[in-house]
Amino acid sequence: MVRSRAGSAWHLSMRFAAVAALGASAALVAASPASAAPADITAGSLTWGFKASFRAYVNTGNGNPPIAASNGATINSNGTFTFPSKGGTHDSATGAASAQYGGAVTFSYPGHFFTIKLANPTVVVDGGATSLKADVDLTTTAAEPVSVTQATVATLTGTPGGSGTVTGSNLAAVLTTEGASAFNGFYAAGDSLDPVSFTFSTSGDGGNDGGGEEPAGPAVSVSPATGVDPAGATITVEGSGFDPVGNNGFGVYAAFGPKVDNHWLNSAVLKPVKWVSRTNQPTEARDRLNADGTFRTTLPIVAVYTDGNGDTVDCTKVQCYVVTFAAHGSPDRSQDTFTPVTFATPGGGDPDPGNPGGGDTDQQITATVKGGPLTLGVAGSTVALPAVSNGEVASGALNEATVSDLRGTNAGWSLVGQVSDFSSTGGGTIAADNLGWVPSAAAVQDPLAGTSGVVTPGAPANPGAGLGGARALCTSATGASNGTFTCGAQLNLGVPASAAAGDYSATLTLTLS
Repeated sequence: MVRSRAGSAWHLSMRFAAVAALGASAALVAASPASAAPADITAGSLTWGFKASFRAYVNTGNGNPPIAASNGATINSNGTFTFPSKGGTHDSATGAASAQYGGAVTFSYPGHFFTIKLANPTVVVDGGATSLKADVDLTTTAAEPVSVTQATVATLTGTPGGSGTVTGSNLAAVLTTEGASAFNGFYAAGDSLDPVSFTFSTSGDGGNDGGGEEPAGPAVSVSPATGVDPAGATITVEGSGFDPVGNNGFGVYAAFGPKVDNHWLNSAVLKPVKWVSRTNQPTEARDRLNADGTFRTTLPIVAVYTDGNGDTVDCTKVQCYVVTFAAHGSPDRSQDTFTPVTFATPGGGDPDPGNPGGGDTDQQITATVKGGPLTLGVAGSTVALPAVSNGEVASGALNEATVSDLRGTNAGWSLVGQVSDFSSTGGGTIAADNLGWVPSAAAVQDPLAGTSGVVTPGAPANPGAGLGGARALCTSATGASNGTFTCGAQLNLGVPASAAAGDYSATLTLTLS
């Protein structure tokens, strides 16, 4: 019987070659030199989102769930993750540190053949350079699995500071070569990642580097607090008496919505939520908490909104408040305040006297499409051709390959195949060119009503002039390559009259580029 083993050693050259190499790295970064008198880290946390576009891409997939946090890590309302302190050391004299954090985040996309687990991040400060390490486990049907302990996934720009509690706020992060490989080649080394924020304190710090007196109790005023336009308004929130260095310097959240049980862990019902911290620069989602415990910020609110759980909240039917509470799920309730806000009651009559039936309004909808990866999957790893006699042709079907071009660039791609010589256990050989094929290809209809790209099957190759050299299985030209496509082929192995009887095998390699 003649057998062809097609696909058992296929590889995706642009994406998985580097991933396989990563598994051989036993120690990616040397340990920082020991400091003279390091202190044990006893508290802190790290907040990071890896990359917002990657989270958005994974969240469109069929993972159950697409992104999950475990072992103490939590997912924040903005989609980033917070990892709790698990110890480490800090030398205050040199600034050297190895701050360890616990927990894991898993990115799962079965439809695109991968699961990636990021766990136990560590911030390393050594000689003024700051980097981020983590355990990374990659499971994929497209390559061998990878499991790396404490790979350096990013370099951070900026040096953390603080005389007691050490804080690094929104440090710019850049993907390393190890990180690019561990994350499946979705992004290249040197690409920008989400900024990293962290804090840690050593035994005796108490999480307070300010010294002096305890801050006064927190108080909040809101303007306007009554008669607010139910269609929407921006209110001003002023706070005083808050602790800028407590809660590891993380500050507080200022939010709007009804009172709920465990609001510090159930903030999805609140909208909007703004983070106020002593290290923040003002943005739409953040503001600064002054050293004297005061802040002034704004919140855009409406009377009726859809919360993060997908439920409707109507603040004309339930009492809503401006709520403050210690940030990042802290159990500290000393920063909690509830300041009531009421909305104006709509008057009688039509909203538009000239249009008794009501009126028309327009809303501009905007969206950002950030693109994803170029991936290859194969339905199987073995093809068994039927037994034939010398001088005959054995035919069978190549396992179907699926190409997904989600980059959003329409840059084009090609999928080529090449086979090794066939050999038998008895020492027989059949030349690789004796395997020919007749390719086929089709575009998969976009379930979201998009326009499918165009795919072209490669040219047929006859036995004797076949796959000893690389030949196209299917291609998609620049300008029409976005989408998902299937590519297959009828395989035809011509068995020479001179071939010795026996069981033959060869390896067919598919390469996407």
